Amino acid sequence: MHIPFPQETYRIKGSIRSRGFSLIELMVVVAIISILGMIALPQYQRFAAKAKLTAALSEVAGAKPAVELIIAEGMQGLGLSVPTPEQLGLPTAGRYCEQFLVGRTSDSLSIQCRVKPDRYLGTSVSLMLERGGHTPGWKCTTYLMDESVLPEMCRRSR
Repeated sequence: MHIPFPQETYRIKGSIRSRGFSLIELMVVVAIISILGMIALPQYQRFAAKAKLTAALSEVAGAKPAVELIIAEGMQGLGLSVPTPEQLGLPTAGRYCEQFLVGRTSDSLSIQCRVKPDRYLGTSVSLMLERGGHTPGWKCTTYLMDESVLPEMCRRSR
């Protein structure tokens, strides 16, 4: 025997569910990600610039033992000549330094690294390490306005 049921008993109230996200929810997520990106991108660029300058400084530091030896033996052994970067153990160009330059005064030697152009740092950034015969330690010099990207050694010598 077949008993007919009314159609209303089969439908459960509130059983219609939406699937996925609404447009407003997606727009809120995109807005949050955009705001986080606006905050994170400059921080990342600053971090990358600082890492590049630190790596460039370590390339220049490869010449420290040779300079220390020249100063220990006395600058008179050089005569009036200025050693070349190759004589100090530096390559013509490094991974982060496009050019190495060596300078000399009567009692000090300096090694300069012209940093390869960078969007954050610009095109004319250079780091210079200087070692004087009468002063202890090394001095790092650069002409960047943003001190937050400088390696620790260069911040201390300012």
